[in-house]
Parts: sequence; C-alpha cells; structure tokens
Amino acid sequence: MKKHPIVIVVFLLFLCMPFSQRANRANIVQNIPEHNLISEKELKCLAENIFYEAPAEPYLGKLAVAVVTMNRVRHKQFPKTICGVVYQRNSRGCQFSWTCGPKTRFNQHAYDQSLEIAKQVLTNDLHIVSLDNALYFHNTSIQPNWTFAKRIVQIGNHIFYSTI
Repeated sequence: MKKHPIVIVVFLLFLCMPFSQRANRANIVQNIPEHNLISEKELKCLAENIFYEAPAEPYLGKLAVAVVTMNRVRHKQFPKTICGVVYQRNSRGCQFSWTCGPKTRFNQHAYDQSLEIAKQVLTNDLHIVSLDNALYFHNTSIQPNWTFAKRIVQIGNHIFYSTI
C-alpha cells in the first residue's frame, strides 16, 4: 500500500489538536489527486467566497462553504468553473449574496484563513464527508422556503442542503 507523506502529516496534526477541535474535524477527508493545476483567479474566487460567506465562522464553517462551492463546480446544474459558480446569477438574483450586495468589512487575518482553506481544498481535495451532496446553504438568520432542498446539517451559523 502506497502511503502519502501529507496524509501522515495531517494525521499527526490531528492527534496534536485539542480534543474539542479534533471532534469538529473528525468527518473531514483528505484525498491526494494526481495533479491539480489551479489558476490564481480561481483560487481568489474561492477564497473570496469563503471569506464573504463565512467571515466569522470557525475553520469547519469556512471549509463547509468551500465544499459547497466545489460541489457546485462538479454538478451539471452549475457552471464548470469556481468563478462561474461564485458569480452565477439566476432569475432570483445572485447565488451568493455578497456578489450582489454589501460586503463584509475586509479583515486581512480572516481573508488569509480563507485563502489557506481554498488552497487546501484545491490542492488536496479536502472535503467534509457529510457534505458530499450539499449544493446549498444559508445563514441561520434567514428562513427561506426551499421546497426543492433537503436539510443535511447545521455547521456554525449555516444550514446545508442537498437537492431532493
């Protein structure tokens, strides 16, 4: 069996984490793809989506936003690029509210975290197993009437959904 050094490092980091953080990250899976060529533009689009959609969320909440974004890229219903997904519009407006409305005040530290998560997702296919089918989410402060979606889980201040 071939072992990947990064998997061993991730496992060791996992063991070094405080138990409370480890419990929150237990359902994260990391696969090493054969090759990943990432453009700066696509990386920036993913990092900005994470930052503006989940600025105050902990690591797992930010990662969950990235996972949904990437699930959409892979789904036939959505554009095939990250920037296409992030800036997609439909008859109701924008897919991600920050692309049409006011943005969160910029915070360099939070953006750097978002950028690091985006890099991990794009280079190491980092994802959350329970969100493999998630295509939608919203903040807990709103209550949309989504009859087309099935609730999966709440992570931080976001509720995640798959299609029915």
